[in-house]
Amino acid sequence: MATVNPFMNSLREDNLIDDREIAFVADITCTNGNRGRAWFFLNGCMLHLYKMVGMADRGEHIETLNLKGAEVLKASSFVLNTSLKLKCDGEIYTFKGFAQAKKVITCITESSIYRQ
Repeated sequence: MATVNPFMNSLREDNLIDDREIAFVADITCTNGNRGRAWFFLNGCMLHLYKMVGMADRGEHIETLNLKGAEVLKASSFVLNTSLKLKCDGEIYTFKGFAQAKKVITCITESSIYRQ
């Protein structure tokens, strides 16, 4: 019997994730001044950033990135140094220290050319 994850269910209900279930925590730095640890949720080509309150709770909404046309500049799925550098709407976002790096990087790369 499959276990139900209430956190993931709430994300699905709020339309923050799709069937790929991409929800991860990472350290972020951005050329727009945003920096810190945050939750990231991917639905289609939209990457939603939320303040991290806890491992099973999200805080306030920070920003939403439309990944259509975004460019993955550099990525590493090496388990001891996961990272992703992304150019989106003229800003450079760097994500570090996230789990399931290969899946996250693949889905974000695919979303940059995603067609709804």
